[in-house]
Amino acid sequence: MTRFDLNFPTAWGARLGSAGLKQSPEDFQVVEVLPESPQGEGEHLWLTLEKTGQNTVWIARKLAQWAGIPQRAVSYAGLKDRHGVTQQTFSLHLMKQSPPEGPFVMDGVAELARCRHSKKLRTGQLIGNQFRVRLRDYDGDQTAFEQRWQCLVERGFPNYFGLQRFGHGGANLDRAERWLAGQLKLPRPQQSMHLSAMRSWLFNAQLAKRVREGNWNRLLPGDFAQFREGRGGFWCQDEDLADARVASGDLSPTASLPGETRDDSPDFMARQSEALAQYNDLVDALKARRVDRALRKLRVFPEKAQLEWEGTDPILHFFLPAGSYATALLFECVAVTEPVNQSGQAQTDED
Repeated sequence: MTRFDLNFPTAWGARLGSAGLKQSPEDFQVVEVLPESPQGEGEHLWLTLEKTGQNTVWIARKLAQWAGIPQRAVSYAGLKDRHGVTQQTFSLHLMKQSPPEGPFVMDGVAELARCRHSKKLRTGQLIGNQFRVRLRDYDGDQTAFEQRWQCLVERGFPNYFGLQRFGHGGANLDRAERWLAGQLKLPRPQQSMHLSAMRSWLFNAQLAKRVREGNWNRLLPGDFAQFREGRGGFWCQDEDLADARVASGDLSPTASLPGETRDDSPDFMARQSEALAQYNDLVDALKARRVDRALRKLRVFPEKAQLEWEGTDPILHFFLPAGSYATALLFECVAVTEPVNQSGQAQTDED
């Protein structure tokens, strides 16, 4: 069995001390930002809810029961952390059926708005999330924290997938490896999640290598450069390496979420092969599953960023684009400790 290292290196030096994360739900607040708003008519009812300590999937099931529709008729853009106060929108495909007259009522859930729309809300239909995070009892130097925060805002941070994607102690990775090797059967609904976990870890491994080498925020020959917004970009040649847009953050290098390759540059493929040399069997297994290779930026920038203090507690406000993790940003600043649940697992899992 592979030993999946979950201790990824930081880019801007050692962490500056420790602090408590998610000591109460109010310490971790998230508001999702969608690319469109409902227009007032159509077959789909969009409900915006605020949930505290509740699971997205569980709420979707309860919404289906409440509206008297199949569970598949309820959709959402993405999961939101259970251990916080989060606002997100669900869409219910009601056809011409009228919704229940009263608000949706559930412990830990408040209905904020409802409106009809002509389209369902689809997975991944998300611009990003606005965060308010309070770190409790920070034990490091306040000035050093402020300097690190400014560095992250101006120069970005490694776009690691969060540890919650890999399960407690990497359990999702262990199961995925056994499943890919034909040693374990997974129910079909779980297969996609485990494929995603494995590809995410292989991306992190490539990013970690470039962080150690100090070139995670620079373009190398043959890199695919992506624009700051969206997934568009281009395969760079030598003359692109000095592009001022890289230094300004308008362009960033990428690495792959492995799968069946297309016309990638030889230099790009050589770097992936070197970084993942000891995991070739996993990469081959992903290709055998006909998974398409995808690209992901190596760095990301917190936007609309603010820092305030309440005693020794830093309170961070920032926006991250869809697919980026607040925990990856926080881990560049401090070592965090989190409450544990009844099984002794830290409450880091996303729903």
